[in-house]
Amino acid sequence: MTPDDMIQRYAQAVASRLPHAMRADVRAELYALLHEDIQAVSTNGAPTLKLVEDRLIAFGPPQEVALRYHRPAPIIEDVDTPLFSKLALGFVLGLTVLALSIGLSSPKPLSAQLEERLKDASFMVLGVLLVCFWALGALRRAQPKLFAWKPAKLPAVRDPDLISRPLALSAVLAGSSGLLILMNPIAFFDLLLDGQIPSMLAYAFTYDHQFLSERAPLLWGMLTVSLLILALAMLEGRWRPMSRNLALGLSLVIALISFWVVLAGPIFVAATTDQAMKFWVALIAGITCIDVWLKWRDQRRAGDPSYLKPR
Repeated sequence: MTPDDMIQRYAQAVASRLPHAMRADVRAELYALLHEDIQAVSTNGAPTLKLVEDRLIAFGPPQEVALRYHRPAPIIEDVDTPLFSKLALGFVLGLTVLALSIGLSSPKPLSAQLEERLKDASFMVLGVLLVCFWALGALRRAQPKLFAWKPAKLPAVRDPDLISRPLALSAVLAGSSGLLILMNPIAFFDLLLDGQIPSMLAYAFTYDHQFLSERAPLLWGMLTVSLLILALAMLEGRWRPMSRNLALGLSLVIALISFWVVLAGPIFVAATTDQAMKFWVALIAGITCIDVWLKWRDQRRAGDPSYLKPR
């Protein structure tokens, strides 16, 4: 190989990574530029192969040099990266919680089969998400007017410590009702069916004695305390540092107790009801763990007086 051949190959390697319309011009321009540069540093006018090789190494790999002439459009635009990351992370976390719930509540062969299907579905959904964001970026580049930004569309800002009393009251009432039903489901069905609850239904929702004596009081007690803290914050109309810390700590405690409830033994006497209940308890525990992280993140942001959360 002669020095001139090496220069031509280098220029071709760079041009081959560019769009067709640019290749001929860039190849000729780059060849002339390198040829002139090497002639200038050559002492006797006839550059050696070693000199050409050293100059090309200093100039850079062809794939990097090609980016100086043309940078292809990214698969995901920078402006879309935060949203894509949130959706992908949320999906992965949700799938992880779901797989964990299935693994803790279902028999081993069934749980292994379901988890394998969830794994296949996760790759499919993430692939579809990637294609959707690529298409969004392509559409934005082709039709920029469709994505024109206007100040009037900016979201309002609010104090992150403020509490919506109607929403908080709804949450307290719904949580209290659900907790009462959870504590005595047979009485609820008996009231609902006007005292004519079938024996099979009563058996299906009969709690295990060990669960009622050991785990239930702690779980229901912590849920009650968390509702009381939410009610106090609702009455005050805003979160305080103490109430935030208590809510965060209780969320973590409830998550740990929920996992303990699932792993320590049966919840219901009936096997079918027990498996279903364990699934939902494990699912709630996983969601609560995510809630702990979100509350911890919001608590850190709340400590910054310059932070205002969009509504």
